[in-house]
Order: sequence, then structure tokens, then C-alpha cells
Amino acid sequence: MKKKKSKVIVVDIYEKYTEIGNMYSSRWRKLDLFIPSNFRLLCAILKVKPEDILMDFMWMLCYGNKDATDNQIKSAQKFFIAGRFGQPSYSKKEIKQMFRELKAVRTIYDTTEKMNIENKELFWKSNHMYTEFWYKRWFEKNTRKEDHSVLEKF
Repeated sequence: MKKKKSKVIVVDIYEKYTEIGNMYSSRWRKLDLFIPSNFRLLCAILKVKPEDILMDFMWMLCYGNKDATDNQIKSAQKFFIAGRFGQPSYSKKEIKQMFRELKAVRTIYDTTEKMNIENKELFWKSNHMYTEFWYKRWFEKNTRKEDHSVLEKF
């Protein structure tokens, strides 16, 4: 009787995290905003587009801009907290914790430059898994009644 050769099949159980899910990725949004006249005047005088200011603010707030200074990031976060965005659903302490966690992820990003390709691939899969976990953990913290897909509206 002939012995059958067994094939070894390598299965990557984390393959779905090779690319971040569309729901959790950055995306372009068209916004139709009413811009106050004084803000428009300032922008015209200073030769800066309102969109550029808003875009920079968003990227600084969430540690997405690697060129932002600590002072710029802290100022954006202070503005966000002082404006009571996300409160009372989340306390100031919880929001600050979210910011610290985003900073930790950014710090890890900044150490990946010299990784070989296999390690970078593994890093990004892990990062994509963590992004999904992070969102769901904070979303569910206050027993939200909506489904996670509410993210699609933002």
C-alpha cells in the first residue's frame, strides 16, 4: 500500500487584517459648513484656507500628523476637552485616556522604519486588529445602543 504524502497548507488566520477594514480607515468626507464671516476674513488676510485649518486640527488631535509639535497636539486636545466634545458620554479622564492610547500607537508607528518586510506586514496586521478592537472597546464602554456601523456616518 502506497503512503499518501500529506500536504502542509499554511493558513494565515489574520489575512483579513492585511488591509484595514474600510469601516475603520481614514476617508474623505465632503462637508458643507457655514463659515463665520470673521473666520473667513482672518483666513483671507492670513492666506490660509479654512479647510487647511480644519484638516490640520483633525490630524493633530488624533496624532495623525507626525510633524505636529507636542504643543500643537496638546492645544488641540485642550480645545476639544474645553469644548466638552464627547461629554457627558465620556469623562474628561476617559477622553484623555483615549488620547494617550492614540499617542502610544503613534509612538509605535514611528519605530517601524527599519523593520524588514515580513515584520512590517505582521505589524500592520496587528495594528489593524488593534484599531478595530480599540474602537469597539471605547464604543461599547458606555453600553451604546447603536450598532458599531454607526461609524459609517462619521
